[in-house]
Amino acid sequence: MLKGSLPWQGLPGRSKNEKYAAIKKKKIETPLEDLCKGQPVEFKDYMDYCRSLKFEQEPNYKTCIKFFEDCMTRNNFDANVLDFTWKQNRLAKDKDALKRELMNLIKKKPKKDEEKKEGEVKPTPL
Repeated sequence: MLKGSLPWQGLPGRSKNEKYAAIKKKKIETPLEDLCKGQPVEFKDYMDYCRSLKFEQEPNYKTCIKFFEDCMTRNNFDANVLDFTWKQNRLAKDKDALKRELMNLIKKKPKKDEEKKEGEVKPTPL
């Protein structure tokens, strides 16, 4: 989410199985250092922790949360202040999209006017 895309997005494949195999291979081959480059160190620590878990193992959620709380503290963010900027941005985009859609509807001619024009009888020239 931070980078906008992942290295395994858009990989080609002649079939679903081939594509998924290519994605799996790329995920395994991509070092966390590359994946988390340019991000706070806690992101890599979190990914290291996740990769260390066994399939059946329950994660220690307090540990996971602590990674990000430590990151926030280190960057002078208050973990008690909830920031929903992402939600506000989403709402603004939805509002703009709705406005554009309504403006497009307003610009179109009403169907009743079009039907009247089609059904009108034009006078024949004498």
